[in-house]
Amino acid sequence: MKTEIKNCQNCKKDFVIEPDDFGFYEKIKVPPPTWCPQCRMLRRLNWQGYRIFYKRKCDFSGDSILSTYHPDSPYKVYRQDIWWSDKWDPKTYGRDIDWNKPFLEQFRELMIEIPHASLATEYSTMLRSDYCNAASECKDCYLCFRITTGENSAYLNTVVDAKQCFDCSFLNHSELCYSSVNINKCYQVFFSQDCTECHGVWFSRDLVGCSDCVGCINLRMKQYCIFNKQYTKEEYQKKLKEFDFGILANVQAFKLQVEEFMKKEPRKHFHGLKNVNVSGEYISNSKNVHDSHMLANGLDLRYCQFLKNGPASSSYDWTLFGDNSELMYECGWCGLDSSSVKFSAWNYFNLNIEYCFGCHHSRNSFGCTNLIKSEYCILNKQYTKEEYEKLIPKIKQHMVDMPFKDNKGRIYKYGEMLPAEFSPWCYNESTAYEWFPKTKEEAVLQGLKWREQDSHEYKEATMEIPIHIKDVKDDILNAILRCSGCVKNYQIIQKELDFLRQMNLPIPRQCPLCRDRARLKLLNPIAVYDRKCAKCDKEIKTSYAPDRPEIVYCEKCYQQEVY
Repeated sequence: MKTEIKNCQNCKKDFVIEPDDFGFYEKIKVPPPTWCPQCRMLRRLNWQGYRIFYKRKCDFSGDSILSTYHPDSPYKVYRQDIWWSDKWDPKTYGRDIDWNKPFLEQFRELMIEIPHASLATEYSTMLRSDYCNAASECKDCYLCFRITTGENSAYLNTVVDAKQCFDCSFLNHSELCYSSVNINKCYQVFFSQDCTECHGVWFSRDLVGCSDCVGCINLRMKQYCIFNKQYTKEEYQKKLKEFDFGILANVQAFKLQVEEFMKKEPRKHFHGLKNVNVSGEYISNSKNVHDSHMLANGLDLRYCQFLKNGPASSSYDWTLFGDNSELMYECGWCGLDSSSVKFSAWNYFNLNIEYCFGCHHSRNSFGCTNLIKSEYCILNKQYTKEEYEKLIPKIKQHMVDMPFKDNKGRIYKYGEMLPAEFSPWCYNESTAYEWFPKTKEEAVLQGLKWREQDSHEYKEATMEIPIHIKDVKDDILNAILRCSGCVKNYQIIQKELDFLRQMNLPIPRQCPLCRDRARLKLLNPIAVYDRKCAKCDKEIKTSYAPDRPEIVYCEKCYQQEVY
């Protein structure tokens, strides 16, 4: 196959399909895409609504429940324990194929009619973690999202294996960490970023194997350093006490010092460790991974994002979440021992499914919603193996002959991911909004749904937060606080207060959502730019845009600079 240039059906920009891409499409028997990689990713991200909670009624029991489905949405929603039980049967919603109607239109009708789970968790593995979502194997966790294995933690986003961690994003295998982003195998790391195998680190960046460091960058296997300057153990401990990070003003002032210091230090063009033949950003322990972002333990991947825990292999256009899966294509929020999942969202423990939503522990299914432990189903209707295998080629051809057209006239034949307008979540409720914010006008112009914010009067704070954490009394647990950013109310919980006291950290002045969004802004974007190394002038590919002020080095020059 030769390289081909195609014009994106969505943004109308040209994009390239290379011979290796055609090889993958042939391997999994799908047609080449008609949307460019960026537009395909945004479409998948719109199918992940995990962070915004609403109170609504369970359509089975009538109980008040917590859900990511807005009360005004057209979907029926069941309480978690009911949805996962045998009190209802998803196959009773099964329907015959209507050959006079686009198949995806029939899928949308099924999605609206069938009950959905109030939250997207692996319900049986959650213990005292009711306010978490996109979660599994959690114990005593609160407001943790996209998390696999957590204990006694709160306010986490995209995490694997966290113990007593608070206010962290993109964290793996770490304990007693706070207000940090993209850290791996760390212990007691605070206000830091891009650190691996570190202990006792504060306000630092790009450290590997370091301990007892404050305000440092680009260090390897160092100890007792402040602003990259070496101290004795005694000198270091004395200065650390003088900083007194139990006062918010001290934390804020120190952050400004760190920012000024780090402006003068180089940044590597790419964040990652132990890779072979990779391109993208935030990739580790991977081989033959290209045009991808934030993943670990990957092999032979392209256009993939947020595969937080591998192994993940032989896949294209896969956004979240990994966990021992392969042959995934144009799917989001899928994984956990899965193989051959295409054009689908929120599915795990599956084999050979296409155009499915909310199907788990299932195989050989097409166009199904909210099935569990099922096989040979189409639109939730049960078929024999022989009937199923005879119908699937006919349905795919029907999707080509009678494609679905969305509200902007874009054509969806077999081979396209589910339309964004089918998603249960509006653009500003989805992960897409976190990484690619748009105004309501911009979203609507692109055919995306938008949720107006519910009117709500927020209360004034009922107490003034003491300056130092040592002066904070238990009565703060009953206080109503007001976010300095979005002005919404929030509260401090017991485990959070215990942790802040133990680590001598100030009470946060913003709500958990604003804190999470601020951490995401610290990460480099899902983009790759052409730029030159600031030292040797070599052409490099990097997620640092050319107009950004950081000093960016190529791999060779950076390695010569790290301490």
